[in-house]
Amino acid sequence: MLKKIIFITIVILLIAAGFYYWFSLREAPAAPGTPVDTTSRSFNPFARSTIAPSLPPRTTATSTPAVGPVVDAKIPVLRHLSLAPIGGFMASTTVVRYIDRGVGHVYEASSETEVIRKISNTTIPRVYESYWNKNLSAAVLRYIKDSDTAIQNFYAELRPLKNSTSTQTADFIPYEIKGKFLSPDIQEIAVSPKRDRIFTFSIENGKGIGYVSGFDESKKVKVLDTPLTQVGVEWPEENTIVITTKPSGISSGFAYLLDVKKASFTKVLGGMTGLSTKMSADAKKILFSTTRPSGPVLSLYTTKDGTTQEVVFRTFADKCVWSKVRPHEAYCAVPSKFDAGMYPDDWYKGAVSFVDQLWLLDSITGEVHLLANLLTLSNDLIDAVDLTLDPKENFLYFVNKRDLTLWSLDLNES
Repeated sequence: MLKKIIFITIVILLIAAGFYYWFSLREAPAAPGTPVDTTSRSFNPFARSTIAPSLPPRTTATSTPAVGPVVDAKIPVLRHLSLAPIGGFMASTTVVRYIDRGVGHVYEASSETEVIRKISNTTIPRVYESYWNKNLSAAVLRYIKDSDTAIQNFYAELRPLKNSTSTQTADFIPYEIKGKFLSPDIQEIAVSPKRDRIFTFSIENGKGIGYVSGFDESKKVKVLDTPLTQVGVEWPEENTIVITTKPSGISSGFAYLLDVKKASFTKVLGGMTGLSTKMSADAKKILFSTTRPSGPVLSLYTTKDGTTQEVVFRTFADKCVWSKVRPHEAYCAVPSKFDAGMYPDDWYKGAVSFVDQLWLLDSITGEVHLLANLLTLSNDLIDAVDLTLDPKENFLYFVNKRDLTLWSLDLNES
């Protein structure tokens, strides 16, 4: 009888120890908003990336997005700001705002802390592009509505929520999106350097028509009427808009300068295969890329005397951005190599992707300086596009074309 009592006692103690381990000693789940290690994820809804062989171990120079306050956290030099694909972004001096491509929610990341907040949960599915004004209070959104294939152009304002008694906690949503639909035939949009106006390019009666207006299409003025219809647009200098035919490796491209004041339209570059352009903020230089049998070539054109010189590194003009603080300097994402392919067509279509480094070019001396090896810093394969500088040029922002997520590089630490 005594042995039976001892056996039952031991069993009860073992069961109690098991319960204590399960409820007390087992690792607790991460709190909401805790950064998640995504280095081992293999799912890629865009099927654009490949696994790199023998990748170096992840360093502490990069981080995944954090939500809520982070105490005594040093902001990494290279920072991963979004895990989900975005539909456009813009930076002020202290924050960057971006839109979740899938649902249209707006997020705000601080450049001074690792805090990232959702500031609007108004749902607008499938936002592919957004063009923001100077104070990040309004944007033109381009999205596909429901099952329709037509692009919707929508003027969106971030308006404070009324009758809100919420305190500003990590989950506080201060804004909602309100606005109006714009002209449905807009094909291309460019924002003025002061970010107070937009240039819209539409196809009307088989012709390319350009307008300058407010973000909501107020004070709309026609400034361009051309037979060209397949073009890209850029507004680098207050009175100068660049119109470049859509680049292809099997056709010649042309670039034109539109004087907004005079409404004059002048060819500046032409007859070049795969032509794409990026003009400096003072309109004195144009970076342009072309396609040769050996691959893409990047060159520098001086508008004053019409001279051209090749740049040391090879990349597309689309992967560059000019400094406004130092107008003779440009930042470029430079692929480590170019495999065989039809450029830039295969790259645009996503048939090929690159692994980039970030370089700084001095257009006066021709000197180049390596800023960052993105693979070494992040352990991620990054094909950088949409390079953008904040107003004080402390940070360089860009999108990884492979998965459409947003990143930033601290230029003061690089």
